[in-house]
Amino acid sequence: MNFKTILSFSVCVVFALQLSAQMPKVSAVGAMKDMGNTYDLNMDLDTISNKKHLYGMGPYDKMKGEITVVDGKPYYASAFVDGAYKVDKKWNIKSPFFVYSNVDSWEVYAIEGEFNGVHDVQDKVAAIAKANGYDLNQPFTFKIKGAFDALTAHIVTPRLPEVEGYREGVKSQKFSFEHTKGEMIGFYSEQHQGVFTHMDGFVHVHFLMKDKSFMGHLDEITTRAKTFKLYLPKRR
Repeated sequence: MNFKTILSFSVCVVFALQLSAQMPKVSAVGAMKDMGNTYDLNMDLDTISNKKHLYGMGPYDKMKGEITVVDGKPYYASAFVDGAYKVDKKWNIKSPFFVYSNVDSWEVYAIEGEFNGVHDVQDKVAAIAKANGYDLNQPFTFKIKGAFDALTAHIVTPRLPEVEGYREGVKSQKFSFEHTKGEMIGFYSEQHQGVFTHMDGFVHVHFLMKDKSFMGHLDEITTRAKTFKLYLPKRR
């Protein structure tokens, strides 16, 4: 290996290390794959010391619903009654697994085109992040804001008879909306399948309606071609 090759390699290594160091840290407590059928509570949101500009998500309590923290505001949703949902806000809640990151500033990019499913969201986010120098080996959070033609999101429901809201045979409720405004809050990682993303993908995405009246785990999305705003963490 000659000097120029060594120098070039060293510069690439230093650049990669600097890039990863500049990204806001993503932390994960517990894991999706380890919940089993007891749903032990591994995370108490009140124990997070820095809640300012916090973003995070996970199941609410023992599968009583969904949690989404958006810019330091902790929303949790439940759906104990058939066809109905409820969204509240407080820090004194727990989760079997939880992923979170403090992001105080963002870079804004335009997503041009349509969305046809959550994997399409994943692919568009990855392509824009990579094109703008983000290291896809490092997990990061993201937001997408806009008006969406049609989407479906679910809220998990308890699977244990002793847990409030349990209904036999019901593990979640799905809710569909048309022509709704809001934001997708997501975490991207190619290293955390089974931890905070499902085994078949690299993203975990929740949807929060603009008026904060609904929040849930994104299942399906369909939009015609238009422009959406993608927010990626600003690197320091």
